[in-house]
Amino acid sequence: MCTDRKLVRYVPWAGKRGMLPHQRYRGVLGQIEYDNWLKMPLDVSDVAPAANAEGYFSTAPSTAQRIEPPPVQTKHLKPIYVDDHIIVVNKPSGVLSVPGPRRHECVASLVYRYFGKGHAHPRDAGISEQAEENEPWQPLTTGDNKEVDTMIVHRLDRDTSGVLMFARNDDALKRLHLDFKDKMRKRVSKRYVALVCGHWNQNGGMGGMVADEGEIDLPLVRDIDRPPFMCIATAETELRQQKVKEQPRSNTEGKRRQHAGFLRMVGKGAKPSLTEYRILSYEYLVDETGVLEDAPRLLPVTRVELTPITGRTHQLRVHCAASGHPIVGDSIYGRHGEGSPRGGLILEEPGGGASLDVQERISEYWTRRLQRNSDAKDEECMLCLHACQLSIFHPFTESPMLFECPPPF
Repeated sequence: MCTDRKLVRYVPWAGKRGMLPHQRYRGVLGQIEYDNWLKMPLDVSDVAPAANAEGYFSTAPSTAQRIEPPPVQTKHLKPIYVDDHIIVVNKPSGVLSVPGPRRHECVASLVYRYFGKGHAHPRDAGISEQAEENEPWQPLTTGDNKEVDTMIVHRLDRDTSGVLMFARNDDALKRLHLDFKDKMRKRVSKRYVALVCGHWNQNGGMGGMVADEGEIDLPLVRDIDRPPFMCIATAETELRQQKVKEQPRSNTEGKRRQHAGFLRMVGKGAKPSLTEYRILSYEYLVDETGVLEDAPRLLPVTRVELTPITGRTHQLRVHCAASGHPIVGDSIYGRHGEGSPRGGLILEEPGGGASLDVQERISEYWTRRLQRNSDAKDEECMLCLHACQLSIFHPFTESPMLFECPPPF
């Protein structure tokens, strides 16, 4: 790691669970601090190098009224830290972390285009210079796509914002993958902040969730009726999984169900999932359109800190939904979402959590807010879930490091 560069900043810090990061990086770097690392000129003033932002709000009829994200643009590159081994960025909401099988433009490809894999990487590297304003970027080559894939350490959901890390060489990738996968060694710590519907802890909540801090210990499994989404694993979901596997191929529905990819998805079974939560504050969203007795309507929300002990798909979103407090802006597990209501959890005594009326009003308010910002072509937080902190040990120096970025909500 090149500690002589001005972008390296040292401050004392003491973490929890035995982690003592002595290097702390907070917020996004100014461009002057990372200019020397760029292999391609960066102009953050461009409006839309990939495409224009029309269609940001989907007008197609949909119960959940999902919002379509804007295309990836240069302004979405927000580095927190850069050296020869790792790159850490603040990923905006609504932008893909990784390209996926269809090779979409994403934060990973954006990082590769402008920083490359390794600082010694030549400027041209088979990638054209900055395109003219509003002109599409040239597609990455097959070789470039392979390089992008070997930079991916972990990922965040499309609508989740926050701290995201990439590796710049194969050794760093290997070491970081081991650290992220081995939960017992506790070499990686992640922390999120979320805004959830209702005042958590004041409405009864789910089960034992009546304290200002605690744990949500609910196993997760693929939702058979709504793949690839997740739901809470119960005896019923286990029984249904078994029936799907045993379904005769002669049945038309059975043939569809027996698709190899589908069987692999549902055949993994339930996995233990544990989330620690801590209530930070009780707040209100001010709905100017919902005037009540000549005053704006106040919509109750709770700011909560979430620490995933396990790392399951959509874990935090499903756990919050199961508690009766879905995350604000969640088009999958929130009100009228595409996933199972309340994360598929069926309570013996219905109730607790935010009322359906509160969830409905917050959902309508958030949709209107996204529409307004879409019309103004402003960036907007699509989902109020933000990866605010990531602690690691540097893959080359073994120095403990902590990266932070405040939430946009």
